[in-house]
Amino acid sequence: MNKAATLRRLRRTCVSFAVLAATALPAHATAEYALQSGLSWYRIDNPFLFPSNSSNKLNTADSAWSTDVRAALFLPLPTERSNLQLTAAISQMHYGSTFSNYSDQIGSGTYNLNDDKKQFEAIYNWEFSDLLRGRLYHHTDDRLYNYFGGVIPSGKLTAAPEYPHVREDSIEVAYRLTSRLDLPLTFSQQTLSYMDAGLAELYNMNSNTMQAAVRYTSGSQSTFSGGMRRSKVTFGNRTSAEILGANGVEGIDSGYTDTELFADTAWRYTENTIFIAHLGSVQRRFNQLADHNSQLLAAELGIDWHWSPKTTFYGRIWDSPQANVEADSRLYVITRGAQARAVWQATPKSRVSLLTSLETQKSQNFVNTAGTDGNDKLLRLGLRYDYDITRRLALRVDASREKTMSQSSGLNYQRSTVMISLNYTFDNITGPFNFDNQQGYNRARKQIEDLR
Repeated sequence: MNKAATLRRLRRTCVSFAVLAATALPAHATAEYALQSGLSWYRIDNPFLFPSNSSNKLNTADSAWSTDVRAALFLPLPTERSNLQLTAAISQMHYGSTFSNYSDQIGSGTYNLNDDKKQFEAIYNWEFSDLLRGRLYHHTDDRLYNYFGGVIPSGKLTAAPEYPHVREDSIEVAYRLTSRLDLPLTFSQQTLSYMDAGLAELYNMNSNTMQAAVRYTSGSQSTFSGGMRRSKVTFGNRTSAEILGANGVEGIDSGYTDTELFADTAWRYTENTIFIAHLGSVQRRFNQLADHNSQLLAAELGIDWHWSPKTTFYGRIWDSPQANVEADSRLYVITRGAQARAVWQATPKSRVSLLTSLETQKSQNFVNTAGTDGNDKLLRLGLRYDYDITRRLALRVDASREKTMSQSSGLNYQRSTVMISLNYTFDNITGPFNFDNQQGYNRARKQIEDLR
C-alpha cells in the first residue's frame, strides 16, 4: 500500500470515529474527539549511531521533514465508568539527499529512509459493578529500527533499512474484595517481527506474560501491591542447528522464561509528593541450555514532586535486567541508572521540559561464545519547548542528544536530533487550552499527546 493510500485510510478511520461517536452513545454520554495535522522539520546527526571514529559516509548529519496526522476518540461506553479510547498517528518522513538515496554497507543496492512511522492504540476500561472491573489494551508501532554502530542485533548487516513491527495486547480483570483491596489478574502478549528474512529467523519474538497480584489502596490513594509475574519468551523461527549448536554453530536456544516475585508501592506522602518503589527477584530459565540460567534482581525508586502549581519534578533510579530481545549470545543485560525530569509551566501558553539520564549497561555473554562481556555508559539529554500560539495552533521544539561510551572497546557513539513542529488540532471542546490544570481540553486531545 502506498503512502497516499495509507493517509486516506487514516482519514477514513478518523471519520469512522466521529460516526461511531454519533451513533453508539446513550443520550446522556458525550464523545470527545480530536483531529491533529502538522508539519515537522528535523536535523538528525548520525542516525545509524556509528562510532565517532567511523569513516562510513553515513556517519554524518542530514535534514528531514514529515507530514503528520493524528486522531483520537474518548467514548463513554456505556458510561464514564466504562470507556473506549482510540488513538492513531502516522508520519510520512522525507529525508534529505544523504539518507534519501544511499548505498548500503553490503553494496548490493541503493536505499532510502523515506518511510512512514505508524502507531495505533486502543484501550477499553470497563467497570460494570462495584466488585469487578477490567481493562483491554492493544498497541502497534512501526518505525525505523534504533541502530547501534550502523547494524542490527549482534552485528548483522541488512541490505535495506529495517522497520520492525511491534504489537502489544493485554487483558486485566480485577476482583474487588473490599473498597480498598482487589485482586488483579493480567495476561499480556508482545510480538516483535522483522522484515529482513535473516533477522526474522533469528530475532522474531513472541512473549506471553501472566501476572497475579494483591493490591491495596489506602484512604490517601497510596497503593501497595505484590505478586508473581511469569513471562515466556520464544524465538519460533530459529532452526535446530542454531538452537542446539549443531554443525559448528554456537547454541543460542529457542527462548527462555522469566519468573519474578515482586512488590510495588506508590506512596502519596503529601498531596503533592508521591514516592514510587519496585523490588523483584527474577529467575531466568532457558529452554534448552540449562547452564545459561540466571538469578537476577530488579529494583527501582522514584519520586513525583509537584513543587508548585507551575513546576513538577520527576526522579528515578534503578538497577534491573532488561528483556532479552536477542538471546543469541547474551545471558542478560543489567541496567543501572538515574533519570531526572523537570516540567515548568512558564506562562499559561508555554511549557519547558528538561530531561537528563545516566545509566550503565552491563551484559554477560554465554560461556561458549567468543564475544566479550559488555560494560557501557549511556548519557541522554533532552529539552522540549511548547508554545500555544492559539488554542488550536501549537509550536513544539524538541532537542535530544545521546552518547554511549563503550568500556570494552573504548569507542564513543553519539547521536543528536532537533525537531521543530507546527500542529493544528481540532476538537469538540471550547474554551482556553491548559495542560497544567487540565481545563479547556478533552481527554482525546491528551491521548494524542501521550501517544506522541
